[in-house]
Amino acid sequence: MTRRFLPFIAALLSLLLLSSPAFAQDEASWDKQFQTQIREWMDAIASRDPQFKQWQDAKTDVQTLGAGQHQWLVSIKKGDKQVGYLVIGETPDSTTHEKFVLLEYGVGEYILFDDAFAPKEIAAEPVYDGFASYWLITQKSDTQMVNAKTGEMYPTSFQISEPAVDVFAGEQLAQNGQRLTQTRILSAAEADPFDHIGWVSQMSTTDTDVSWNQLWQQDYTSPVTLAVPIHQSQVLAPFVVGSLHLWNDQNTYVGVWDEGLRFVPYSYAHRVGRFFVNETSSPAE
Repeated sequence: MTRRFLPFIAALLSLLLLSSPAFAQDEASWDKQFQTQIREWMDAIASRDPQFKQWQDAKTDVQTLGAGQHQWLVSIKKGDKQVGYLVIGETPDSTTHEKFVLLEYGVGEYILFDDAFAPKEIAAEPVYDGFASYWLITQKSDTQMVNAKTGEMYPTSFQISEPAVDVFAGEQLAQNGQRLTQTRILSAAEADPFDHIGWVSQMSTTDTDVSWNQLWQQDYTSPVTLAVPIHQSQVLAPFVVGSLHLWNDQNTYVGVWDEGLRFVPYSYAHRVGRFFVNETSSPAE
């Protein structure tokens, strides 16, 4: 008889805890810190990089990414126009003082997990995994992935991998209170990686490695391509590097052209992909 009431008692205790004044205060405090951090990062980026000037006085909307992942998508709008996004994570070791980290951010009309590309009339879970981010569709015993940036539906044969972003170390990411200290533009306009195809022939070599310092020294005369194999190398995603950001003179982010500028930590990009410097500036024929 007692066992039958245990689930009910546990549920009742949980409800009482959630409705307690202490819990409400903690939740309000967390939300205040979270919203403050969003605004600080937005202001820091908009004040240092003119490509983000539309972020000034823009409004935000927050969406949770995945169940229990402690990741959030912040969509940024100026009026009725979408002008960018942030992907924010909360580190597992957060205790009394929440430690938020900046997983990704971008500027442009089309954001990550954009409603315009979301699967229609189907329940889909947004899963953040950097360049391999996707919506997960589950129907009966079948699962399928949809590209979170383009809305492209992958074949059902594609297998789901453990997110690569889970192994990020906190010190590699912009954190609470950090400022954008330096920026550099390599390609000011949206560019197609196949306009300069020198990187294709370089993929067969194993001695190509572009460090952050080497990236920082590049200019527009030598386009840089980042090639990323995703979904267990079943897809190759090439991007032209457009901009570089340095936070607190130590945390480095690479901005690539992908229907707008998309910034990810250099440590992540270097680990999952390869950078190639196109020595010739002549376009592909």
